[in-house]
Amino acid sequence: MIDLKLASLMSSKLCHDVIGPIGAVCNGIELVSDDGNEDMRTEALKLVSESAGEASARLQFYRLAFGLAGGLGQDVSVRDARTLSRDLLSYGKVKLDWPDSEGGAELLPKDVIKILCNLLVIATGTLPRGGEVKVTGSVTGADWSFTFRAEGPRAVLREDMTHILQNGYNENELTAQNVGAQYLMALCENNRALLDILEVEDGLVTLAVRSS
Repeated sequence: MIDLKLASLMSSKLCHDVIGPIGAVCNGIELVSDDGNEDMRTEALKLVSESAGEASARLQFYRLAFGLAGGLGQDVSVRDARTLSRDLLSYGKVKLDWPDSEGGAELLPKDVIKILCNLLVIATGTLPRGGEVKVTGSVTGADWSFTFRAEGPRAVLREDMTHILQNGYNENELTAQNVGAQYLMALCENNRALLDILEVEDGLVTLAVRSS
């Protein structure tokens, strides 16, 4: 029998992440439909617009980070990952500092772009109270390396996440809480990418990934 646990858990995670803004859109539409005062209607329209934008940003980012994104070809520009990452985090409490010069518009295999996107998700997840993720990196021919520095109050890399990032993908340890890290490490293993935990200090987590 083919084990579909990873696919099932990833599907649940993505639905969970998208249902928030989609639910807010529905709530906003209900308020717009209500015969309330004009101020409430204006606020409702603002809620619908912002929530729809967030849902769209999440779906476009997830398509690149988790899907096949077939229309983009086998190689994808770092610029696409950077742009979609900026759009995604523009709606949250974590700010992104990823200058155009870091990785430029260089082309990388689609799976490597997925690794970068998924590591961004992990780095963002270490900042429960908000903060900033700074991305630096370079591409030279077939060699590439990127660093994600997450800084903010109470920044933390959970023990279970640390275990996975250090030991790699393990199907027997898959849970709803660690499926994102497990997926990232499966990508790294399949593409011979090397991931390092560089710093874990008070208010700071730095993760790096590079070609082998």
